[in-house]
Amino acid sequence: MQFFQPASARGMVGHAGFAMMEVLVTIIVIAIGAMGLAGLQLTSMKFNKESAIRSKATLLAIELSDRMRSNMAGVKAGYYTENNGYTAAITSLAAITAPSCGTTTDCTSANLANLDLSDWRTSILASLPQGTGAIVPVGNNDAYAYDIVVMWKEKSLVDSGGTDSSCPGTAVAGVRCLRTRFMP
Repeated sequence: MQFFQPASARGMVGHAGFAMMEVLVTIIVIAIGAMGLAGLQLTSMKFNKESAIRSKATLLAIELSDRMRSNMAGVKAGYYTENNGYTAAITSLAAITAPSCGTTTDCTSANLANLDLSDWRTSILASLPQGTGAIVPVGNNDAYAYDIVVMWKEKSLVDSGGTDSSCPGTAVAGVRCLRTRFMP
């Protein structure tokens, strides 16, 4: 007659703690998966922010094109030309002053263009990180065509030290440009 034998007597010595090891491996796999999901979430948030900034830039370019269409005399006279690269445009922001016309006196087409540019560049600076803008005549300007360029510092370009070739003037590391063609 055989009596109950302890586990060590039955050859189960190598299996002691096996369930604990399975739990440890499972915890490690879940932790790695959670870190991967967190990384995906951070990347998604970064791209969502960049997308929102690009959408704002598009709306700002559309805003100026609408203002230019309402002042065709100013467009034809070339009052909207602001052919500056990023460095010159960002440093000239302090020099822009809005004319006082419109409240008590009528604006000339030159005053209205100056007011439009002042309001537009102020909106860009308020809406985009270190933002500014330029209006570049296209070709010989027979059709009064302009490229409206909205420029801002973009984190992904700043981090990589990259440049955007669509920017006017000398390329500046970290600056993203959105170029829109205006043809009345």
